[in-house]
Amino acid sequence: MKKIKFQHLLSILGLIVIVLSSCTSQKNLVYFQNKELDSKIPDAQTYKYQKDSSNYSPNYTLKENDMLYVQIYSSVDEETSKLFSGTSSNSYASQAETSIFLNSYQVNSNGEINLPVIGNIFVKGMTIEQAQNKIKEKAEEYSKGIVVTCKMVTFKINVVGEVNHPGTFTFYQPSVNIFDVISAAGDLTYYANRQKVRIVRKTQTEDRIYTLDLRKSDILQDSKYYLQPGDIVYVEPNKNTNSLKAASIPLSTVSSAVSILASILSVLTLIVALNKK
Repeated sequence: MKKIKFQHLLSILGLIVIVLSSCTSQKNLVYFQNKELDSKIPDAQTYKYQKDSSNYSPNYTLKENDMLYVQIYSSVDEETSKLFSGTSSNSYASQAETSIFLNSYQVNSNGEINLPVIGNIFVKGMTIEQAQNKIKEKAEEYSKGIVVTCKMVTFKINVVGEVNHPGTFTFYQPSVNIFDVISAAGDLTYYANRQKVRIVRKTQTEDRIYTLDLRKSDILQDSKYYLQPGDIVYVEPNKNTNSLKAASIPLSTVSSAVSILASILSVLTLIVALNKK
């Protein structure tokens, strides 16, 4: 019988150790690290902004083809409410998304929306709040006690790639950041490349692709941190996906595999001992 060299056994054992211990560095998994990508994040961090700059999120400004849900009613006159909207003063929150969309108004090529009774109102380039105030000002020419609800219904973001729940998500707040979207998608998977999250943005004249590194705390100061309606967020897989999958096997499975490997090594050791006799 040909003798099995002990060096071969050591090589096999070394390969097994490498496979079982393959994993990504913690610094590639942790969000909001400092610029040096130190995963030991301090309890408190402060980032100061330049003079005349703000740390508040920039409110989205309306563009052509945006859809606005507008509800106008009078708190003192139900008939006036019906005149403005054709409906009673049901709240925005109580309506289904489809109903909200069908009862919305599109910003036309002139930057205007056409409302019942009031007519055309120019809103392009305005924030939602500014548009709401302008609509209220115009409606108050017809009645007192006017209350206006104005919401954007086309703030949709598509999320694909290494997230737990890819899909299309609708947001109703005036500004949306990358972590709003990631949270809606159930967070990134263990296999996601957190340093290369792509944002695909179409404009009337060009297509743009941005890259964000979610590991860095200074992402909060990046203008690309805030998204635009219609953006596509693509999270690419880490290059070490295969080894990451090995590292993420349930502990019970790993324990069973280690037990089997230990048994095999015991048998091989016995064979070597018998060959030496």
